Amino acid sequence: MTRFFGCIHIATLTACAFFARPALGDTTALLNELNAAQSAYDHGIEVARTDPEAAQKYFMDAVSGFEKVVNGGVTNGHLLYNLGNAQVQSKQIGGGIGSYLQAQRIIPEDSQLQSNLAHARSLVKDRFHSGGGMLMEDVSAWWHFISFNGRLTLAEIAWITCWTIAAFLFYRPAIQTQSLARVLARRTACVCAIIGVILAATVAVDMLAPNFYPQGVTIRDGVMVRKGNGEGFEPQFAEPLSQGVEFRVLEKRPGWLRIRLGDEKTGWIAANQASTA
Repeated sequence: MTRFFGCIHIATLTACAFFARPALGDTTALLNELNAAQSAYDHGIEVARTDPEAAQKYFMDAVSGFEKVVNGGVTNGHLLYNLGNAQVQSKQIGGGIGSYLQAQRIIPEDSQLQSNLAHARSLVKDRFHSGGGMLMEDVSAWWHFISFNGRLTLAEIAWITCWTIAAFLFYRPAIQTQSLARVLARRTACVCAIIGVILAATVAVDMLAPNFYPQGVTIRDGVMVRKGNGEGFEPQFAEPLSQGVEFRVLEKRPGWLRIRLGDEKTGWIAANQASTA
């Protein structure tokens, strides 16, 4: 378990703090918070071997430190990943899953992130089997094996190749229309165009989908799902939700979220009982 959660990407986070380009004083403060959070997390890992209860204080300090860095304007997949690790270790399962989901949008190809997210999900008490409500995640899973930037780069290469071949064929009409070289060039251009369109579409979906139906997760136990956006409405389900239950946000109203669970059931929850990516 120590190895499972123990990886802290301090070098990456330090560089990210500089590239965020805050004021010099802010940069120094962020780096101090980052170092303190890392130290607290490492100390918690060591103490957890002999005194798990005492380790909780260090994990809570790590969560507080990482959150201050995030709130300071540093947004980085590895930082969110480390925040999620500290939250899960401090038994904030819902918050940890929320941080992992945010990190997943930045570094979807990170195998350790996927492993830790799967572990955190296994700790959730309530399970909702997908009945189509999370279809987008099922469909998009295959293209997330390639990072967002990787797909964007490949799409650009495919389109450049396609138009380069098209330009060559246009300015070299001397090549016989039915020659083998020209046929192969046409087919290559078509294949590149198709690949470019598909990759560009996956990039567009990743960019636009969260704006329509953002992902969310409950961050507390005892979250009551109601039939309307107010405490006066009757509960939608007999039992409240535990922390760590994932959902899609269908509608937002002041202080309330209308959500859709993995089994397509819907209802309203208080916004302060959830985190949205």
